[in-house]
Amino acid sequence: MEHPADIFFDHFGLKPASGVASLYDTVEAFRRIPWENLTKFLLRARGEERPRMPDEVFRGFVEAGTGGTCYSLTEALAAVLVRCGWKVRPLTGHMRHGKNIHCALLAQGNEGAFLLDPGYVVPRPVRLERHGGTLSLPGRELRWAPSGAGWDLYTVREGGVPQWRYRLESRELTREEFLLFWKQSFSAPGLNSLHINLSLEDHRLSAHNGNLRMEGEGLRENRKLASDYGSAVAEYFGVSPSVAGEAWRELSRLRGERINRVGS
Repeated sequence: MEHPADIFFDHFGLKPASGVASLYDTVEAFRRIPWENLTKFLLRARGEERPRMPDEVFRGFVEAGTGGTCYSLTEALAAVLVRCGWKVRPLTGHMRHGKNIHCALLAQGNEGAFLLDPGYVVPRPVRLERHGGTLSLPGRELRWAPSGAGWDLYTVREGGVPQWRYRLESRELTREEFLLFWKQSFSAPGLNSLHINLSLEDHRLSAHNGNLRMEGEGLRENRKLASDYGSAVAEYFGVSPSVAGEAWRELSRLRGERINRVGS
């Protein structure tokens, strides 16, 4: 029986291998999988509030360009890195609007410990030292600082001041806790809108409903997605227009119901 991670390796032409160089190559390929909540939004609309496991995530990407949110992407990346011989475990994360609503992955091997966060669209592994870790990206810098119980992430834009984004707990989660937080994420406020994020070579794309944000070194641009949401999402993010179009229609239906309830 095919291992879910083999779908990933076959698609990107990679082979499971240990070592830091392989870790960077693997994560470089994995970052092409978009962070998106369209698939999760549609699952909830169908009454299927269930985890999308690695097999479904990788097949969805290969066949329709879809990805997942932080829980499904973290689970999928863990499956890939375990295949490469890394010891991995998920970390729970807290943000301003709630506790245990984000997650990331800690990978440990003979060459050190690395933080991987596909849910925050971090495109490369971050080596964790005693002082934390730093990653410089076009137009911004990410800084993880020890917080006593884990690590705090700050983002710094060009010429800006550090802004706190989240705290990751260093404690070891049980499988039951991780799955519980994953299940609870179907009730998160963010699932009332459509979101897609993708990290490219020199800039980052973020879409919230019909608004697109492009950011990079010297680049900050807002665009309106075309009236044909499905085609626009396919153009910018590679997600199947049929999946994106279905999510947009469902969002429009829900918005119509809300307007009717307010007006009644």
